[in-house]
Amino acid sequence: MHMTSAGRSTAMKTAIWLLSFMLLLSSLTVWIRADEETSSASTETSVETTEKVVSDTLGNPSDELLDKDPAGVPVPDAASYLIYDSLSDTMLIGKDYDNPSEPAGITQIMTILLALERLQLSDEITITKEMYSTIPDDYVRIGFTEGEIVTVEECLYASILKSANDACMALAIHIGGSEENFVEMMNDRARELGCTNTHFTNPYGRSDADHVTTCRDLAIILKQALKQPDYVKVATTTSYTMNPTNKYNDKRILNNGNRFISTPSIAYEYYIGGKTAFSSSAGYTIIAGAEKEGRRLVGVLLGAGNAETRYDDMMKLLEYCFSRYTTTKVEETELSEIQQSTLSKIESVLTGTDLTIASTNIQLLEYYSIPLSLANTGYSNDIDLSGVVIDPKQDVQDIVLPIYRHFSENKSFRIGSMTIRIVNKNADIKPTEKTEDRSDINPVTILIIAVVTIVLITIVILAIVLFVKMTKKRKFQKNHKNPRIL
Repeated sequence: MHMTSAGRSTAMKTAIWLLSFMLLLSSLTVWIRADEETSSASTETSVETTEKVVSDTLGNPSDELLDKDPAGVPVPDAASYLIYDSLSDTMLIGKDYDNPSEPAGITQIMTILLALERLQLSDEITITKEMYSTIPDDYVRIGFTEGEIVTVEECLYASILKSANDACMALAIHIGGSEENFVEMMNDRARELGCTNTHFTNPYGRSDADHVTTCRDLAIILKQALKQPDYVKVATTTSYTMNPTNKYNDKRILNNGNRFISTPSIAYEYYIGGKTAFSSSAGYTIIAGAEKEGRRLVGVLLGAGNAETRYDDMMKLLEYCFSRYTTTKVEETELSEIQQSTLSKIESVLTGTDLTIASTNIQLLEYYSIPLSLANTGYSNDIDLSGVVIDPKQDVQDIVLPIYRHFSENKSFRIGSMTIRIVNKNADIKPTEKTEDRSDINPVTILIIAVVTIVLITIVILAIVLFVKMTKKRKFQKNHKNPRIL
């Protein structure tokens, strides 16, 4: 007698359930091993990336070639100042430019930078009381009212051209949700940019002894802002007209308050953006970017004593640095001859050994700034082989050779490095292949794999026992005959 339909159905369901469960556990085991391999791969990638960053970090060593006390530097009427070359990241001339002090309204450049990075010009802002109620009465405002709808673009023009503190606060609270949250974002962004002596307490430069920064940090912030085409466009605009809004029926005419733009007798043709400000505690402040003949300089004056002379002082300092210093781009093509010469020397040393050059890589400083007088004497380039040590027993080894640029008066500085990889040509090198050594597997992972394996074995045994019982039952039912009832 064969199994009944119900019996076959039950057996089939049981088998399917067991098979599905086994497949699930098998998948879990594969996933655990794959996850372990992924974690391992991630760790290895992280190490490689770190090594690359370290090897690429050259810094700007040209500071040692700058005059510590250059002749003829204009003396500004300011507590601290700095002229900074943004291409080469070089502090050209300055005084006390790392001393923290209040910046007054040039703080707004950081608020404007965050707005340009996070918002669209066409985004609309609905004015709330929080955006103007805490601003002191004697601070400049555009005159926004509660419920007025304006655009991000209009607030940018009002902040940059008129130093309108309510427009700056509108941007800040629209981005951060509150003044406190936005100030935290300002300080975070400053740290990201490399500012080490900056602590903002408000978005627009309200007087506060704890609201401080330095000439160096402000130069770094303006450098970043000048990378924004919309900032340069707004900062160099002579005049801007705001259309009527839902709460204000007339047009608002915004004239640029920066005299490098608005006053013909003071106008500076190379000016590309910046800010001026004043407070009783900070004094007069000014920051300006200038571009001339492919070079970009940033000037900062803090604690200036006069509103008029700060423009003249800034222009004189910028022109001094444009005329007395030069910024040069390091071109790899001009190093090709000494690269080939260096490789030939290394190859001659490897002659008669099993070693050979597998690859080369070069990292160079992009720009450097030095006094024009030094640059005019000419220079030569050199790859230093003095510290080279080659181990004939190593299958793979990297040799890092510094590249120097030499000027007159025994002045030299490192402009880059050349990395040469040397390998044993007879060795079976498989750098991308992973070994099967699992000694670094997490103990928890090993325990999970062991438990899964035991469960799988148990299920297999149970499946076999169930199969045997069902087979015996089927045979019994087939051979057993029920007694005939008379």
